[in-house]
Amino acid sequence: MGGYGDVKLLREDGKRLDGRAIDEMRPVTIEAGVLPAADGSAMVTHGLNVAVAAVYGPMEAHPRKIQRQDRAVIDVRYNMAPFSTGDRI
Repeated sequence: MGGYGDVKLLREDGKRLDGRAIDEMRPVTIEAGVLPAADGSAMVTHGLNVAVAAVYGPMEAHPRKIQRQDRAVIDVRYNMAPFSTGDRI
C-alpha cells in the first residue's frame, strides 16, 4: 500500500514539482465585482484554487419563520469537480 513516503515533493534542482522554490508561495489574486447580477461579489485565486462569493439582498428569508430583524441568513454552496482530488486512504 502506498503512503506519503512514495510521494516525490522536490525536483533534483531543489524546486517543487510545479517549479516554485521551497519558500515561494503560489500566486494570490483578489478581484471585487466579478458577478454583475449580484449586489456584491469577489473572486479569490490561490494558485489553481478559485473561490467566488456573491451577496444578494436584502430579501425576505425563506421559509419566513427563520427571518429575524437582528440577524442574517447565509446560504453557502460548495462545488468541487469529482476529479479534482485524488483517492483518500
